[in-house]
Amino acid sequence: MLYHEEELENEGIKYALSLLAGAIKTAPKSKGINTLQTIVLTDKDKDRIADEMQKNEKTAFQRDSINLKKAQAVILIGVKTLHIGLDCGMCRHKDCNESKEKNGLCIFNLTDLGIALGSLVSSASQMKIDNRIMYTIGFTAKNMGFFEKEYDIIMGIPLSYNHKNIFFDRK
Repeated sequence: MLYHEEELENEGIKYALSLLAGAIKTAPKSKGINTLQTIVLTDKDKDRIADEMQKNEKTAFQRDSINLKKAQAVILIGVKTLHIGLDCGMCRHKDCNESKEKNGLCIFNLTDLGIALGSLVSSASQMKIDNRIMYTIGFTAKNMGFFEKEYDIIMGIPLSYNHKNIFFDRK
């Protein structure tokens, strides 16, 4: 059977997506509590976000939308605030109850997001898939309603097989 490289690259990305979702799922979580949600988009769904990003006046959004259009897929990771009861005060509130009353973010939820992002991009890099964490994609996905309102912060990680990493040396 004859395979062209583009077909194999697209199949490779699709196969890798399930493994990358596993990297997010198995990343350590504070007190073992999962506050993350993962959504994977390809093709037209991915391009809908890129098209919406083009409408944002900020240069970063327009630049990143071009990268997203060229990517084969994007993984979105959202984190919701769930005060986990450590009363550490790192959120600049007296305790978790005060933080919750004042809509504070739990530092442990954000740390879990960071660990999951690191696990994801490290795993993708090991599979030789170009990637980059982009807040612009997550911000746009949130505004488009891909996540429920309780997910406070969302990041987007586009994935690409290409001859040169399209996510660096950007203008």
